[in-house]
Amino acid sequence: MKNELIQLLVVDDEKAICTILGQYLQKNNYTVFTAGSGDEALKIIEQNKIDLVLTDIKMPGMSGVELLKWIREHNRSIPVLITTGFPTLDSAIEALKLGAFDYLTKPFHLEEIGEKIKRALSSKRLEEENLLFSKLVSLHEVTKVLASTHQLLELHYKILDFSMKISRSDGGALMLHKESNRPFLTDTSPAPYDRSFWDDGQFYDLNAWVVKNGEPLIMEANPSKTLAGFIRLPAQVQSYIAFPLKTSSRTLGVLNLVRSLGNDSFSNVDLEIITVLASQASISIENVRLYQDIQDNYLKTIHAFALAVEAKDQYTHGHSENVMKYTVVLAKHLGLGQEEIEHAKYAGLLHDIGKIGISESILNKAGRLTPEEFDQIKRHPELGGRIIADVPFLKALVPLVLHHHEFYNGKGYPDGLHGDDIPFSARILSIADAYEAMTSDRPYRHALSPATAFEILKKERGRQFDPQMVDAFLNIMQGKADEK
Repeated sequence: MKNELIQLLVVDDEKAICTILGQYLQKNNYTVFTAGSGDEALKIIEQNKIDLVLTDIKMPGMSGVELLKWIREHNRSIPVLITTGFPTLDSAIEALKLGAFDYLTKPFHLEEIGEKIKRALSSKRLEEENLLFSKLVSLHEVTKVLASTHQLLELHYKILDFSMKISRSDGGALMLHKESNRPFLTDTSPAPYDRSFWDDGQFYDLNAWVVKNGEPLIMEANPSKTLAGFIRLPAQVQSYIAFPLKTSSRTLGVLNLVRSLGNDSFSNVDLEIITVLASQASISIENVRLYQDIQDNYLKTIHAFALAVEAKDQYTHGHSENVMKYTVVLAKHLGLGQEEIEHAKYAGLLHDIGKIGISESILNKAGRLTPEEFDQIKRHPELGGRIIADVPFLKALVPLVLHHHEFYNGKGYPDGLHGDDIPFSARILSIADAYEAMTSDRPYRHALSPATAFEILKKERGRQFDPQMVDAFLNIMQGKADEK
């Protein structure tokens, strides 16, 4: 889709902003409509094919959030970017919950707007392509297998494994492609058709040809059927096919399959089946990449909130990053699985996000907090839990964020959980958070030495902290100290 065919709608009650954004986007060859209100925007959307909406959140009459709701009810495919000069936590959360692609705070850079529009349009394009392709795919079993994972490496393995089984191939390789680079091996079959077989200049050349031409390549042991410009196939190979893995806009890579000498060559039926499979494989790869992009966008947004918390509290710069590191180290040491480690990692990053709703005067107070002020601080785990609760792939983190200030003896907050009733990873997070806080400067004291912090952890063993986890953490940290 060329830029000049893409129609954008800018909605803002400030005429100057509409003018500036309109001129900038038109210079980038977009067709731009502008509206000074939500009601005016509705009329434009109803009368034109709008590809993206960029709207202010606070306007007279229909607000940007109300406009977003209307768009989601009538046309869910239009990506919406929300902008505001008066950011609030509630408005940001509501916009993201309702499906806004991103949330920008004024003043913003025009280049930033341009990049976010490109990402939003790219995301929309991928969704439309995947929807179209999914309707064309008829192999139900293939769909189930390839749709069963959101991890690229595992997906690559499944694509190759299923392709070899359905085509009765003796060997195979999956090569992906990056623009301006030669294809690169990402997965191969076992010996004798392992990486050492495929890591041959001829196969890279063959794959480059498939990428360039966007069509399958078929080669046989018979020299007369060898593609001009390439040498004959290796002696042990009877038949070779290479299928491009592509969407309507680009080629992602190449699926390579071989049958050994003495076996039948690939038939037309094999080619038809693998063609369908290659189409499904392309969709799955693009879906997983899109899914991961969506995850990245969510994390960047939430990470931005975490940074906003630290911006409010001058003494906690880098706190969340450090807590995340300590949490991951302890989680690995305790033998958690990869998924649980990922949950603990992100919970370490997001554990204090609820402080965005706490007054800066309390967060930065140099003296002792009053009981009322401490009650305000104690609200942050619940606030944090609510912030991430409606983000689909962050739901698993809610118990960790909510309970990272529970005490092992039941005297913590917010729910006074005791012992093993406290989520396992929340107990890990509690120790990492406490140690990082103790060894960092705070408004009311200077950083404690690691040795002093270790002693406090020992003292609170079985009271504030899980005793076995304290022992594990001390073994790790004191071992690192000994190494130095």
